[in-house]
Amino acid sequence: MPMEELLIQKFKEKINSYYPISETSFEKLLTMATIINLKRNEVLVQQGFVAHQFCFLYSGYIISYVNNDMGKTYNKNIAVNYDFITSTVSCILNQPSKFTIKAVTDCVLLSLPYKEFRKIFFQIDDLKLFYLHYLEKNWIIDKEEREVSIIMEAAQIRYEKLLQSYPNIEKFVPLQDIASHLGITPTQLSRIRKQLKLK
Repeated sequence: MPMEELLIQKFKEKINSYYPISETSFEKLLTMATIINLKRNEVLVQQGFVAHQFCFLYSGYIISYVNNDMGKTYNKNIAVNYDFITSTVSCILNQPSKFTIKAVTDCVLLSLPYKEFRKIFFQIDDLKLFYLHYLEKNWIIDKEEREVSIIMEAAQIRYEKLLQSYPNIEKFVPLQDIASHLGITPTQLSRIRKQLKLK
């Protein structure tokens, strides 16, 4: 199956995993979608600039991070195959993004203009329900689970869970970004990795 067909199939599966939508609704989404290719280290959204896209990551790894006034970087998230990516607050409020979204490998994405994308939610019920379920899952359930995990679980447990979910992540994502994602220092991650190798 050609890459474009596979991408569209996976995009449809991802949407339906939140809420099943009709073929008509899905076709409406496709009419506004474009495929984009990002090279390694290419920026999708720059901190301080307004985001305009809602993207589906078909292949590759993408990180979201914040640079503070002291030049320190904090990793917000790591996106992998079949994740949705955007700076949601920036898109909704039409304000500069508070974080950067950057490819750490070559990536293929399906991009939809956020304003048009959001507008049709208020016109089509099944798309409205998809978006509601998407926001609940990503902005409430997953966010709370991550916050509780950082507080309650040992760093080694969080690291092992990450590897269970994404076994090849260390081949593609720099260890310093993984450490930041886990809420630990690169030195702590190094110690954890050494301990696991001794098991």
